Amino acid sequence: PTIKLISRSVDSFELPYAAAILSQTVKHAQSCEDDEENENPDDVEIVKVESRCLEKVVEFLIHHLEEPLAEIKTPLEDNTFDGVVKQQFYRDFVKGVDQPMLFDLVTAANFMAIRE
Repeated sequence: PTIKLISRSVDSFELPYAAAILSQTVKHAQSCEDDEENENPDDVEIVKVESRCLEKVVEFLIHHLEEPLAEIKTPLEDNTFDGVVKQQFYRDFVKGVDQPMLFDLVTAANFMAIRE
């Protein structure tokens, strides 16, 4: 099944339910007890996240469902971002946004309780 996340500006973004529940906020907003098999998930309003940012969050969640971020080992194996984050998508994802958007993404991930 799919679900729609609705931004502060009332734009909606559809994604697989399994990707959306990587967000504890979305997961807790659903009434179904067996979250991974919810056949009719309700749309979820993400009132503190603007459309442009929520679109990037949805992109991340969808990709993460297909290719989870590999564990970053500590102590760090390298002192560069590229040396620590091995997967190309995640390197490009972070490098492809400006500093204000990166801050917004971190804030959105915090609000949405996305730990990955």
